[in-house]
Amino acid sequence: MVVEGSYRASTYNLEWEREIQRLKAQVNLSWAKEARNLQRFGLADGMNVLEAGSGPGFFTEKLLELLPNSSIAALEIDTALQEKAVEYLQDKGGDRINYVRASVTDTGLNDNTFDFAIARLLFVHLPEPVAAAREILRVLKPGGKLTIVDNDADLFWLTNPPQSVEIVREKFKQVIASRGGDLCVGRKLCRILKEAGFVSIDLEAVVCHSDLMGIEAFAPLLDSGPILQMVKQGLISESEIESYLVSREAFLAEKDRAMMSFWLMACGEKH
Repeated sequence: MVVEGSYRASTYNLEWEREIQRLKAQVNLSWAKEARNLQRFGLADGMNVLEAGSGPGFFTEKLLELLPNSSIAALEIDTALQEKAVEYLQDKGGDRINYVRASVTDTGLNDNTFDFAIARLLFVHLPEPVAAAREILRVLKPGGKLTIVDNDADLFWLTNPPQSVEIVREKFKQVIASRGGDLCVGRKLCRILKEAGFVSIDLEAVVCHSDLMGIEAFAPLLDSGPILQMVKQGLISESEIESYLVSREAFLAEKDRAMMSFWLMACGEKH
């Protein structure tokens, strides 16, 4: 969630509050499994934690609940998102939260400070992901770990997706790439960590399926707002979006519809 990359919360969706709710749904969808993997990677209560790209505070809230004796540095460059987080978390974290407004590639934080760092759905938007990973490496203590949680657009799955959906998805990937992002960054996370200097690299996946969670849990991920916003900006044609919206509604009306999402979680250690 950074201003210098491909994501700007204030313009990503048609409405600000709509975008905030989309971000909240992303956290709620997969938190339980993400938490399990984070603990397997070594996240433990009492650690000094850096959350890079902390956004409006929904994931920060989960970390505060999971780690009642930990302090968390919430790093965010987007002023509006950080203000939202301060408001949302005002009665939840107390002095355990340290808000830092800075770029993930130039945090201004001291060397060898944190036991564990988490960057969730951040690297997908970064034009220089290796530089960001190196900066996080710098602020980790020896033996500290970074876990990157991100997606790969080609792993997002619908039942029998129509051609119109595939066309718009490819166009969306191209638009994000033109802004410096990479919607297929998930497949590159291990290489990013290795190039940045991390060792003992590991990879896990978080899989969510509508047959287990209900299609309603996935509804925000089908929010047409970001794509309609690109139509307003002249980045996707009216004809492409009209066909996409018809197909989207047809999918939601199907009796046997199903959705599946994958988050990839890569973890590396500072030597």
